[in-house]
Amino acid sequence: MAIISSDPLVNSSDVSIIIDDNETISVTNLRYSQKINAARIVEFSVNSLEDSLKCRLGAKITVLVGRVPPNINTITNSATNFGYSYTNHYHFQGIIRQVSPTPHGASVTAYDYISLLKTSQIEEFKAEDVIGRDLFTLIADAANIEQIDTTNLIGGIGIDATAEMGLTGLKTRKQFIDLCIANSVSIATDSSKYFDAINPVYYQYAIKTNNVFDIYKLDPDNVNNKSVLSVSLNSNNAYNISPTIDTQRLINSLTVENQKIGLVFTHNDNSSISQYGVASSLVSTNETRREVIETTAFEIVSRFSKPTIKYEIEISNDNAYCLGQYVSVTSNIIGERTLPIQSISTDFDGGITTLSLGEKELSVQELIRLVR
Repeated sequence: MAIISSDPLVNSSDVSIIIDDNETISVTNLRYSQKINAARIVEFSVNSLEDSLKCRLGAKITVLVGRVPPNINTITNSATNFGYSYTNHYHFQGIIRQVSPTPHGASVTAYDYISLLKTSQIEEFKAEDVIGRDLFTLIADAANIEQIDTTNLIGGIGIDATAEMGLTGLKTRKQFIDLCIANSVSIATDSSKYFDAINPVYYQYAIKTNNVFDIYKLDPDNVNNKSVLSVSLNSNNAYNISPTIDTQRLINSLTVENQKIGLVFTHNDNSSISQYGVASSLVSTNETRREVIETTAFEIVSRFSKPTIKYEIEISNDNAYCLGQYVSVTSNIIGERTLPIQSISTDFDGGITTLSLGEKELSVQELIRLVR
């Protein structure tokens, strides 16, 4: 049975690190980091030769964070859900991938089991096994390896695989999953839920806790989204708020071309042009109906005529958050925006969590393809 292996690092939370399901170690400098569609990373230091020898390359590692001692229900698969006595979002299972010896121990880096999908054997994804199936089920099948729990991946997203998606051929499991995710985008137009005419709805994946693979929906423009955290420049619940206002994706002059019928149409947003200067883009389409082309050009320019807003906020470790949750941020210049969490970095010794907020960056050509 594992035991508490370190003093409380922050907020009276005990951290237990178990190697190969039976060896415990004491750690310092514990840090979590996670980005969308990627393996979660845990980094820490051990300060004894004995503990450094336990941290062999390829070893299984389990990290538990909470306020009660680990027990048979929290470190093994059983009828009891894994670790609900703990801070659930900090549960981690993975593999030690890097060990750097130090004079008194070692610095250790571990990745969760999504890393096994990245380094998997090359597999042939055949058309007869892929085309026509829901992308959700294809992702679930590709993620279904011994080390990953996919039992909750039930249902679908209503987008079927097509030959144009490029899903077939020789690929690692993660390459295949990433292609499925890239194509798991649709456009919502319900005026009761959105202010704009074009509103991308998309999916991302992660192991948010333990070894459970999750495919989650993001609908960032939906006015009904509920935020798990609200911060502002004047609030006392954030150490730092750093906005980034980016005009690299701004488009206020869009030209749509159909070479087959010799049609060229340009729509300008003169207000945006006067404020930010001309930012033009040329896209091609097979659409032949002029009224559809004009409407689509107007809707796309309306969406892209303003800068992209991203935030990085620093908060305390009092609460744990996960990818895909929404955070409401208010600033004097930008006003209030509700954005999804796209990356998380947690420093346990410092007691600080850094959240990066933003939306999926779809290209104009991708939007043209989706709305045509």
